[in-house]
Amino acid sequence: MKFVVLTDTHFVARGRRIYGLDPAERLRAAIACINRDHPEIAFVMVTGDLAHWGEDPAYEALAEVLGELNAPTFLLMGNHDKRDGFARYFPGVPRDPNGFVQTMQVFDAATIVTLDTLNEDAPNHAGLLCEARLAFLEHALTSAPADRPLLLFQHHPPFDTGLRYMDTIRLANPEAEWEVIARSRRPDYLFMGHLHRPIGGVWRGIPFHIQRSLAHQVAFDLVTEGHIPGSHEAPDYAHVSVEGDRIVIHQRSFLYDGPLFSLHDKAALDRAEF
Repeated sequence: MKFVVLTDTHFVARGRRIYGLDPAERLRAAIACINRDHPEIAFVMVTGDLAHWGEDPAYEALAEVLGELNAPTFLLMGNHDKRDGFARYFPGVPRDPNGFVQTMQVFDAATIVTLDTLNEDAPNHAGLLCEARLAFLEHALTSAPADRPLLLFQHHPPFDTGLRYMDTIRLANPEAEWEVIARSRRPDYLFMGHLHRPIGGVWRGIPFHIQRSLAHQVAFDLVTEGHIPGSHEAPDYAHVSVEGDRIVIHQRSFLYDGPLFSLHDKAALDRAEF
């Protein structure tokens, strides 16, 4: 099974920009690349912060652009989202019995579990898994088929990464999530967004991938506190392959329009410039 991961689209109303960028333009460029180069994918996962201010016009614009995508989508809630506004323009997206935007889907190659970590009452954008959402997670982890990998997707990381300000607005109750995992089943891979940086590693034995934002980025700065340092670093998406005994993640810089050449080409090796 192959799929694509996008995150933090931060859509605004048509014609608006955010931090000097047009989120719709960015997403359309990504979709053009995905449609052209990845016809084999099972779905595209967008791990939250779909709209920057959670406005109806932003979700309307997002629905229009996502309609250009050939593959099905999974859409998660992030700290910038609003469930009611989202539901008005994405009425078919599955919710659990408590109204949270989360689901479990079993594919031949893997089980996909998505979590809703949005806390609309949080004053600082931190995430939360309440008792109902933790119960959903436990049921998913215990009922998923044991003969294939289980991939868990959520917006907020449940651990610190060294980005000083962002670490103050991660998942607020990580130990509660870990307790559920510890007594049920450990995911084979954890995918997240929120941090607007490409980060990988292992959390308590679980390998994780944090996807770079499709919109503005958080700068690589492990010192600054009190505000979020931003940048216009180029976006990318992740192309994920789940096959047999391996999970392979490639980062695709879809806005790169520079030269392509063979590294075996002697002329290219000696060329001063392209």
